[in-house]
Amino acid sequence: MLRRGETGFISALIFTSLCLGFCRGYFSLEVGDPCPTENYRSRCQVLDDCETLVSHLKTGRLTLRTVMNCGYTSRSEKICCPVEDAQSAVRIVPTDQTTRSTTTTSTFTTTSTTTTTTTTTTTPPPEPWLDIFQTDHEFVQQFVVPTERPTRNSISIRDTFDGAECKAPLYEGQCRAVSACPSVEPLLSQGRLRDEDFTTCREGTHEEIICCPLSLPLHPRVLSGPRLGLEGDSPPAEPSEDPLEVAAIARAEGLMPHYRHLAALAHPNAAFDGHLHHCAALVLTPQLLVSAAGCERPSHAVFGVPDMRDVDADEDYLADIVRLVHFQRDLSLIRLQEPLRLGSQTSANVSVAPICSQFELTRLQVSGILVAVAWGKGEETDCPLYEMPMRLRPTWACGDLANYGRVQGLGSSHLCVEPMGGERELQRFSNSSTCAACPASVGSILHLVRPGGGRCALAIATPTGAECEARPMYFTGLHSPQFRRFVEQEQKE
Repeated sequence: MLRRGETGFISALIFTSLCLGFCRGYFSLEVGDPCPTENYRSRCQVLDDCETLVSHLKTGRLTLRTVMNCGYTSRSEKICCPVEDAQSAVRIVPTDQTTRSTTTTSTFTTTSTTTTTTTTTTTPPPEPWLDIFQTDHEFVQQFVVPTERPTRNSISIRDTFDGAECKAPLYEGQCRAVSACPSVEPLLSQGRLRDEDFTTCREGTHEEIICCPLSLPLHPRVLSGPRLGLEGDSPPAEPSEDPLEVAAIARAEGLMPHYRHLAALAHPNAAFDGHLHHCAALVLTPQLLVSAAGCERPSHAVFGVPDMRDVDADEDYLADIVRLVHFQRDLSLIRLQEPLRLGSQTSANVSVAPICSQFELTRLQVSGILVAVAWGKGEETDCPLYEMPMRLRPTWACGDLANYGRVQGLGSSHLCVEPMGGERELQRFSNSSTCAACPASVGSILHLVRPGGGRCALAIATPTGAECEARPMYFTGLHSPQFRRFVEQEQKE
């Protein structure tokens, strides 16, 4: 983007473009506004348009640490650009006395000796009232701190490669090309960020590398109020409630006390203005969750909400996710930023998962009720919790499943089950929503219903690539010795 000037001028601007890490202060000013700089007269200019900066750096009047920042644009930063070119060399602090003196020498000569007498007279300081005749240049000059010419070793280049973590005044993100940053267009169109709010990491070969905001704050769902009609208009009729939808929400609220050990994983939606919660996770320890590897990287987990359409960031219990590790491309072990506050008022609907014992696993071969539990999946919308009855099938019934997820060791330590009700179980919850049960694609958790009505966790849906199909599917058991050793190793880190 820098095409004008000589080679030295271009090189200097490349180094000064790293001013993000050095410039003092931060003022959000418009281009052309005067800057409140104390050591030089300046106006706010885009870095590329500041033609006087190089001369000040060469003469040593300014350094990268004394140039002040006055804002940002999507292609560059704005600096307090000197108004005038530097007209003198680097100021040097004199080491001699600053008082002026005059010397008078008298010589007396005789035939035998020579004597030299020196008389020194000090000029008195100027009268204070003479300061009124100082020009603006002289007045500013006395505040310029003596500096040294910048050297190559005095410039530290910060890490700005693609994917590096970066921090802007209004957000945190990663260094990415403009075309590779999916949040630029929606943030600008929604008015949440302006063009000058995007910080530049560095100049790319073909396009600018900016600090791309990837993690956005949660926004509660906003419901629009009734439309204000004109006089004489009849008020809009309120939509009638769908009885099937009401029944689905009631079932979810009734199931939630049995599944306080489940969490809904949140992923940013396509517009980057909210989150979708399609995958489920199991609470292994206060700081570790386990889910299906096909659920990718979530941003946070939500606990104790039966209908994810009613998530409230201020009232519900949310926990940020900092790390995700895959186990044989099958399971995903998730580490929370802070351990869950079990037993507190805010975590009343959270508990560690009860894992089925070996005795219960053996009884499963003879009798036992199996259910797959997760939140429904809709078309770009959240859904209520559901519980689907399942039945155990022989391993050969799942032998023809396509392993699109490239799961390692498929078949060993896996259960083959299918929906007991067939296609009927995969129908939409109601006519007014697109929510449906898709146990194979949302990381559903397989539970065993105990004789007393309680539930224990048995397995997690295997990410083989299956969609909403009423056919046999794999579930990965949680009793594998390899998986137990993997969890123990992660707990030590």
